[in-house]
Amino acid sequence: MSQIVKLTCSVQNYAWGKSAAESLVAEFTKNSHKTEPFAELWMGTHPRGHSVVKQTGQKLSDWIGEDLNSRLGSVCPAISGKENGDLPFLLKILSIDKALSLQVHPTKEHAAELHARDPQHYPDPNHKPEMAIALTVFEGLCGFRPVNEILENMKAHKELHSHLSKEIVDIINYGKQSVIDEISFIKKLFEELIKLEKSADIVKEALDRSSDLSASDELFNRIHAQHPGDGGLVCIYLLNHVILQPGECMFLGANKIHAYFSGDCVECMACSDNVIRAGLTVKFSDVDTLVNMVDCTPGSVASQKLTPIRTKGDNIRMYVPPVKDFAVDRVWPNNKPLTLVNKASPQIMLCTEGSGTVSSGDCAENISPGDVVFVVPHVSVKVTGDFTIFTAYCQD
Repeated sequence: MSQIVKLTCSVQNYAWGKSAAESLVAEFTKNSHKTEPFAELWMGTHPRGHSVVKQTGQKLSDWIGEDLNSRLGSVCPAISGKENGDLPFLLKILSIDKALSLQVHPTKEHAAELHARDPQHYPDPNHKPEMAIALTVFEGLCGFRPVNEILENMKAHKELHSHLSKEIVDIINYGKQSVIDEISFIKKLFEELIKLEKSADIVKEALDRSSDLSASDELFNRIHAQHPGDGGLVCIYLLNHVILQPGECMFLGANKIHAYFSGDCVECMACSDNVIRAGLTVKFSDVDTLVNMVDCTPGSVASQKLTPIRTKGDNIRMYVPPVKDFAVDRVWPNNKPLTLVNKASPQIMLCTEGSGTVSSGDCAENISPGDVVFVVPHVSVKVTGDFTIFTAYCQD
């Protein structure tokens, strides 16, 4: 039985992607000469982006299904509840040039309800927690700011006050000491702003008259140029502006509001496509559902980041989120043979730089940037060379 097989993976050419000449997705898939934007590389068994086993030409899920016990093991079915060749996780590369939608993802229970109610817009009953690990400087919004920052931003934008409830304006004017329940205050303010017609135009007109712009104002103007007049823009003043350096990570659990703005990242998630949007998009938006479900707990920029675990003589970082569906290891052997921990889950490995060899038993594959391999469960894997790989798997 082949313990390691190379994959050909699916590309998504969304409009927000980077030009082919600048996109890591295009570079990894040898498409840098093309003209369309290259946004995402999907690695896994999602029906909208099947990976294919190079050796046989089969869909990965069909190849796994030929020998479920050996190629899938017992961990994945226990997590996904599916006795087939589908993986519970999906690994991606994102190359972002323009802001993606302001969004949240549902819990598993809520996903089932949304799917039953509106399968066209919520195509499966699974949840979609996700994790982004920066490959380049990576920028976005994630979670609500601390209340004092929100109040400062709202005090600076008095042009909005006449459109807000007296209760909210009184709190803004009086300060944090007037906030009895921070979560309730943020939720009410967020709902009033996200549902305020022409909110972006109101703010933009005020900024055009001002010569003293804050960092949030500059960000507003930059994203406004991409999404002029979009109602989600005002959330820039409520949400954390997170900038990740290469290797830094943020985890986005259920109901965590976020939007990606720019950069390249490795993204790993539960295998789902359930997204509830409320702005910065021309796609279907469901503002009422998002307002009802969004987690309005305030927090700092630092609290949005997930710190990796160091192991194996500082040659591995383990990004382990608080869900079983997935985890990601970043591995770089530095020209020394490195034997990886045996995993009960199958693994998908992506090389992002350098070159080397991944081997198990009699199976060995040479890899370079963009190469993707699938590794069956319960085998010892050795990596040799001077390269970096990201490995996705589900937790035991």
